[in-house]
Amino acid sequence: MHYYNTMGDYKIKEETKVEVGKTDTEEELEDAGDKIKAGAKAFGKKVADPDKDLENEYQKEKIKEKLD
Repeated sequence: MHYYNTMGDYKIKEETKVEVGKTDTEEELEDAGDKIKAGAKAFGKKVADPDKDLENEYQKEKIKEKLD
């Protein structure tokens, strides 16, 4: 963000910096990435052992991704 202060005939440009946390979009993208990773890992386990429940494996991997 830029704004100008005037001193007589001179303009002085000042730059302000605002520190903010992650935006909603960044958080949503991170969550989507975590879900994709969890789904891929769960699917991989399902392929390795067809008797496993895909939904349970997905939930387990989703929790692991949130903790990382």
